[in-house]
Amino acid sequence: MRIRIFFGSPLVLLLPALIACTGEEPVAGTTTRTNVSSIEQNSPCFNNTCASLQELLTVPDAENMIFSNDGRLFVSGGQSVVEVVKNGDDFAAQTVSSGVCNFTGLAIARNTLYANCGDGTLWAGALNKSPMTITPVFNYTGMALANGLTSSADGQTLYAVDGPLAATALPSPKIVKLAIAANNPLQVDNQTTWLDLAGRFPNGIQRRGQLLYFTDSEIPNLGRLNVVPIRTDGSAGMPLVLASLQSLPDDFSILSDGFAVTYFLTGQVIKLNFQGAQVDGFNPLTFSTGTSQVMQGRPPLFSSTDLLVTEKGILGEQSSPIGNKLTVVRKATVD
Repeated sequence: MRIRIFFGSPLVLLLPALIACTGEEPVAGTTTRTNVSSIEQNSPCFNNTCASLQELLTVPDAENMIFSNDGRLFVSGGQSVVEVVKNGDDFAAQTVSSGVCNFTGLAIARNTLYANCGDGTLWAGALNKSPMTITPVFNYTGMALANGLTSSADGQTLYAVDGPLAATALPSPKIVKLAIAANNPLQVDNQTTWLDLAGRFPNGIQRRGQLLYFTDSEIPNLGRLNVVPIRTDGSAGMPLVLASLQSLPDDFSILSDGFAVTYFLTGQVIKLNFQGAQVDGFNPLTFSTGTSQVMQGRPPLFSSTDLLVTEKGILGEQSSPIGNKLTVVRKATVD
């Protein structure tokens, strides 16, 4: 039996308090305990009025991205995982993957970069190695499409999304749990199904404290942002629908005051508050069809007022100007 809880539920009304008591910063964004005006002053622009867009780099089938704690930026795409490096005012993409693969979700834990590949492999490598390289370390079993990826607070567990759709396999929608060896972050001890999502089409996943958030679709709902607690015994709690979305979502990131979510088909990025209400957003087709991930900038490469957006473009097409790029949205001065 599947139980659904909607906005009128007392449990949903308690979500802001639950979120505030997680006691940790979000994986994909910085949190500072400060007043609202300070947050707004240091936040990116989330609408066309204050935005100035600049194509930063070509990344074929650009899919996902993640910042390390010291501000290094990694981007996954249909051929490789790259690190974004800066020389003076110029940015460049430096390949860190040892081979070609259709890379999807990214996670960082225990000084290790993890990357999912759509063929069902997990790649990993130490951040402190020079040159840094990620290689295959694990083969998933029973996965149609290894996609979104995040880690537990202690870095000894990875959570990977199977979905939404694969070109070569029937859907097997779920979130799987990988146990990482305590003495070796490059070794996966076992894989288990953490949350069965039969009948749904999950995609992106992020963690904040002991809460996992994930995007999905379920007929007739085109898109949703969901939250599920990680219980003290490590099992999944009851998933709740935090927000019903107006278009098909891909991945997202957690901000200090809410969520930044991509709309894959309509080329948009929207901002939600922690209660799941939309508070801002770009017009349709501001970005390429295939908008796949969005993240707030971090020093030293970017300002906190910058917004980074990966634009995948047409699925499987990796050379046209439709997508295949990383875009930076600068906060323009508005008179």
